[in-house]
Amino acid sequence: MKTPKQIPENTSYASQKFSLLVVWFALFCDYCLLTLAVPIFPQLEKSEFETGVLFAMKAMTQILSSPMVARHVDAYNLEPLLLGLFVEALSTVTFAFTKSYPAWCFARAISGISSSCIISSGFLHVQRRFANDPEGMGRSMSLVATGIIMGVTFGPPLGGLLYGVSEPLPFLFLICLICLCALLTYMLSLRLPPDIASKADAVQETNEEFKSKLKKLLLDPNITITLLSLFCANAAISCLEATFGLYMDKQFGFTVEQIGMLYVIGAVPSVIGSKIAGDLGNQHGRWKVVWAGMAMQGSFYALGPKDSFPVEIISLIGLGLGMGLVDGCAPALLAQRAGSHHDGTGIVYTLNTMAVQGGFVFGPLVGSAIMQSMGFGRMSVVLGLAMVAVSPLMAVNKNMPLPSEEGVEFTKIGEVEDIDDEL
Repeated sequence: MKTPKQIPENTSYASQKFSLLVVWFALFCDYCLLTLAVPIFPQLEKSEFETGVLFAMKAMTQILSSPMVARHVDAYNLEPLLLGLFVEALSTVTFAFTKSYPAWCFARAISGISSSCIISSGFLHVQRRFANDPEGMGRSMSLVATGIIMGVTFGPPLGGLLYGVSEPLPFLFLICLICLCALLTYMLSLRLPPDIASKADAVQETNEEFKSKLKKLLLDPNITITLLSLFCANAAISCLEATFGLYMDKQFGFTVEQIGMLYVIGAVPSVIGSKIAGDLGNQHGRWKVVWAGMAMQGSFYALGPKDSFPVEIISLIGLGLGMGLVDGCAPALLAQRAGSHHDGTGIVYTLNTMAVQGGFVFGPLVGSAIMQSMGFGRMSVVLGLAMVAVSPLMAVNKNMPLPSEEGVEFTKIGEVEDIDDEL
C-alpha cells in the first residue's frame, strides 16, 4: 500500500502553525473589511434604502459567485486565496480614494467575490493540512474561525476611530494588512509539503463530474442539516444587528458609540465559544456542540423582558457564546463528512459560505418586517423559539464517529486508505 510522503515532525508542526496563522489572518482581513464600513457607509448621506443596498451588495455577490468558486476550488491549493486577497485589496483601494456611491457599490460587490475565494480556499487548506489528524483538524477549524469573529468585532470600532482621524485612513490601514497577508500566503505556497501540494494536482474533473459531486453533497442530509444550522444561526445574528441598534436607541436612548460597545459584549463570548468548540467537538461529538450552540442562541434570543437592560446584557452574552459554538464547530463537522463520504471536496466550504451569506440576506429582511409588525420583544421570542425548534435536526449526524474513533486517512483527494491496514 502506498504511503504518503512525510516531512520531519518539527518542520511539519511549524508549517502547520504557519498555515493556521495565514488562514486566520486572511479571514480576519476579510471580515474586518466587511464590518469596517458599518459606521462609515452612513456618512455618504444616502437614503436608508440606498445604504441598505450598499450593505447587502457583498452578501449577494458572494452567493452568486460561490458556484463558480465551487467548480474550481478543488483543483488548486492557495491560488484562490491569493486571488481573493488581490481582489479585496482592489476593493479597499476604491473605498480609500473615492466617495462615489456607484464606485462604493462596485467595491462592495467585488469584495463578495473575494470572500468566496478566501473562505473556500482557506478552510480547504486547513482540511488538507490535517487530513490525517481528525482531532487536530477540529481544533484548527475552530481556531481559524476566531479570525472571522475577531474581524467582525474589531471592524466597526477600528473604522470609526480611524475615520475620525482621516477619511481614507481605515482603508489604507486595511490595505497594509491585506498586502502583508498576501505576502505570507505566497510564502506559504512556496513551502507546501509535497503530499499537500499534490492533492490539488490530483483533481481533474469534467463539468458532469462536478455536477454529480455537487448533487451528492446536496442530497446528503448530514451536509444539508449542518448548512441549515449555519443559515439559521447567521440569520438570527444578522437580524439582531439590523434591529438591535434601533431598539436600544428608542428604548434606552443609547448613542452610536454606546451601541457599538454593546456589540463587543457579545463578541467576547463568541470568540471564547469558537475557541473551545474544537475540543468540545472532539470529546463529545461535533453535532452535539452545534446543537447546543443553536439551542443556546435561540434561548437567549428569546430571553425577556427586553425592556430590562441587565436582561439585554445577559442575552447578548448567551447569544455570542452560542454563535461561537456553531461557527467554531460546523466547518469541522462539514469537513469530517466531506472527508469520509465525498472525497474531501472543498465544495462543501463554498456551500458553507452560501449558507452564511444567505442568512445575512434573509435575517435582516424578515427580522425587520417582524419587528415592524410585532415589536422587538415579540420578534426575539419568535426567532429564538424557531432556532430552538430547528436545533434537534442536528441529531441526523448522531451516527458520525467521534474524531478520535475515525480510522481513515486521506492521502489525496479521491483516495481513502484505512490506517488499520497499514498497521
